Amino acid sequence: MRRQTEKQETETIGSGQHALPHPGCLPVQFQQRLESRPGTTSLPAEITLDHEKAVIKHRVGGVPVKVVVPASGFDGVMVRIVPGEAPGEIMAALILKHPDSGLSITLAETENSDSLAVLWSRWAQTLNLPMLVCDLGGKVKPIEAYSATPVSSPAPRRKLRHLTGRRPRFLNKRRPGHSVDAQPKFGHEREIIARS
Repeated sequence: MRRQTEKQETETIGSGQHALPHPGCLPVQFQQRLESRPGTTSLPAEITLDHEKAVIKHRVGGVPVKVVVPASGFDGVMVRIVPGEAPGEIMAALILKHPDSGLSITLAETENSDSLAVLWSRWAQTLNLPMLVCDLGGKVKPIEAYSATPVSSPAPRRKLRHLTGRRPRFLNKRRPGHSVDAQPKFGHEREIIARS
């Protein structure tokens, strides 16, 4: 058994060299360059992510800035698929989407969409956020598959029990137990303890 620390292991997804977080290793601390707004350079940041919040530490104009974003402040866990460099290739990114694009966190980038699909649902369940898809036009849509609720409660399993009104067969072989209140109580007596 290994010792758990605040800085958990991270897992590399795809062919990249960057270590990316895994939903089973929260809280996790990692570094990445945050997506910047158009016309500005991306900023290196140190990110700490757990079930309740994300803490983003970076420098703006040489001044250290610490931003704490609650998990409910994110829109959801989004998959963005873009064409790769070669024809027929795709690049998929798993992003913890925030309304402010400068605070969106990339959770995984890969060319293998199968491994990303598993991580996508795990991250959404771990952070209790909806699953989102970003199409090639940049439009973000939610996926309703994991937020579906059953129409009605399931039917009872043993309908015969309600008709007969008797105990189940395996309980007929047992004697019913005795109530705890039927046992005598000795409230006025004192317990004697032998000491040597």
